[in-house]
Amino acid sequence: MSKPFSELDIEVDEDELRYALRKARGIIIGYAMEYRAMKILKQLGFQDIKLVTSPTHDIVATRNGQKYYIEVKASKYSPTKHYSAWKIAMIALLDGEHYTLIVRDNEYYLEKTINILSSPKQQLYKALVKIKKGEKPDKIPEQYRDVIEWFKQQITIRNLQQKQYRKYQ
Repeated sequence: MSKPFSELDIEVDEDELRYALRKARGIIIGYAMEYRAMKILKQLGFQDIKLVTSPTHDIVATRNGQKYYIEVKASKYSPTKHYSAWKIAMIALLDGEHYTLIVRDNEYYLEKTINILSSPKQQLYKALVKIKKGEKPDKIPEQYRDVIEWFKQQITIRNLQQKQYRKYQ
C-alpha cells in the first residue's frame, strides 16, 4: 500500500486510515457539498463566489450586481428546522438577500430563506426587517422579546458606527 501521508512523514496503516476516514466522513462530505454548491451557483450565474465562516451563511456571492448570502444544506431534514430566533436575527442584520441552497443527490433548490421558515419564524423575521427599516412591527410574539431587544441594540450600534464613520470621511 502506498503511504498517503508520506509527505507529512507519518506512517498510517490501513486500519488507522479506515478509522480516520470513518470518523471524518461528515467533514469530508461537508467539504464536497461546499464544492458542489460553488459549481451550482456558478451555473446559476453567480459571480465572486466566496466561501466564508459565518453562523448565518456558508457562501457570499453576487448576481446582477446584488449581494447574496447563501447557506448550504445537504440534509434530508427540514433545512431551517434548527434555526434559532437568534440566528434569524443575525440573518435579518445582513445587508443583502439570504438564500438556502438545498443539495440532495443530483437535485438542488435555491430558495429565499424566509420562504422556507416556519410561520412563527417568518413573523419574527418580518418584524426584525421592519425594525431595521425604522418602522414599528405589527405584532411580536412574546417568546422573541429578548431577541427583539438584542436586535434593536445591534441596529443602534450599527447606526452610531455609521455616523461616526461619516464624521471622519
